[in-house]
Amino acid sequence: MKKLLLFVLLSGGLNSWSQTDTTTYPQFTATQLQQDLDSIYLNLQWNHPHLFAYHSKADADAAFQQLRRQVSKSMNRIEFTRLVAPFIALFRDGHTSLDVDFESEEFNRYSSGGGRFFPLGVYILDGKLYAGRTDLVATAIRQGDEIISLNGIKSSAIIDRLQNMWSADGVEGVTVTAQRLFSYSLWTTYQWGTRVLVEYRSNGKEKKELLGGIGKEDFLRLSFNSGGTIRKLHLYPDYSLAVVEINSYGSVEKTNHFIDSCFAVIKQKGIRNVALDLRKNGGGNSYIGDYFIAHISQKPYNTVRAKKWHLSPMVLQLSNEHWLRQSVENAKKTYTRNGAFLESPQLNPQRGATLKDPALFVEGNLFLFTSPRTYSSAHMTALAVKCGGLGTIIGQPTGERLNLTGEILTYKAPNSGLKIVIPVAAYTTACGDGEQIGVQPDHFVKTTIEDIRAGRDPELLYLQQLLKNSGR
Repeated sequence: MKKLLLFVLLSGGLNSWSQTDTTTYPQFTATQLQQDLDSIYLNLQWNHPHLFAYHSKADADAAFQQLRRQVSKSMNRIEFTRLVAPFIALFRDGHTSLDVDFESEEFNRYSSGGGRFFPLGVYILDGKLYAGRTDLVATAIRQGDEIISLNGIKSSAIIDRLQNMWSADGVEGVTVTAQRLFSYSLWTTYQWGTRVLVEYRSNGKEKKELLGGIGKEDFLRLSFNSGGTIRKLHLYPDYSLAVVEINSYGSVEKTNHFIDSCFAVIKQKGIRNVALDLRKNGGGNSYIGDYFIAHISQKPYNTVRAKKWHLSPMVLQLSNEHWLRQSVENAKKTYTRNGAFLESPQLNPQRGATLKDPALFVEGNLFLFTSPRTYSSAHMTALAVKCGGLGTIIGQPTGERLNLTGEILTYKAPNSGLKIVIPVAAYTTACGDGEQIGVQPDHFVKTTIEDIRAGRDPELLYLQQLLKNSGR
């Protein structure tokens, strides 16, 4: 009997054991959704500082009309999202995107009703899918095993479909977003999660396993390292090296206190080399990066040479108490009005932050670890290091274009409530080719599947060898 059951599970009929989302969600009429499409596209055009910079208006108009024709029947918000997301992604701006709403009615209804999410973290390398974190579920799959298919669909096809769903400045940015939000993407795109058949390759052998999903809390831990390391100091005395890992630029006061505590240790131990690890940092408040730099460099620098505010309908409708409206009003004192835009004068290099305790300043060498996940305000720190010549960057290019957008607002569609994130400011980089995607590292280091399987940190190993060779 056990052998027969095993045969059934591993046979071609195993897809019947996999489970898709059967939750009932609120429906919206085709007319309501077409109205939402019209309002979304109009508000993108009215508020974005340069929406058609990388996707022409003619092509966007044609894609929009095709999209509108697809909305010919009632849909729930998840079905509507699957149509809208690829259209938003066409504009190739990571700050112009669908808002991932983990408090939405659909997400809560699914998770509270017993719905589960795909339990593995993943890596996407060179178009192939590999298992990442596996500790949230009982499984024989190990980190670094290649995932060949899910529920009978080849991984390459799944990757292609998911990458079309996410907004980013470039391909690498799309890849890391699809990788980080893989479980969420499987649910919204395929309705998978509660049970998924995984075909994988381990130690050269192809195997199959039916995985049960994980609940909401474990899903959030998997996707956002919730409850894990946000800030950590790593010391390597043999190299006189301290690595300060900051995975989010949130909680300014708490993070800056952490930075102070790190440099107190660094100074007390006489460490000469300091690396800031931003490989998992998607942004937040850029002042944190400036505050970190102030501990090891007093050299003036700038990240951008010009900024432009779009005085768009969404900006002008903000209350006087809103921080963004206050920033605009303050900019009016020195910026020049040019039609619907406020344009800054040329921005000159300056020191970015003042230390709370000047005694924590350290004379040393600054290094920076970056990846395509280094985005927004973390990308601005990389620009500061590159444009200011403040240190050495190791890793992979950051995930944002050098001429970037920012200062985001959220537009909510009137019927479905679908939320679109729209930037209302544009920046001109202080150095380099503004059309290039990513601050380029001084030393390019690529993570391989062999590194992942062995648990190696290639950027750290590279830096340690660099320090050893240079005698620093």
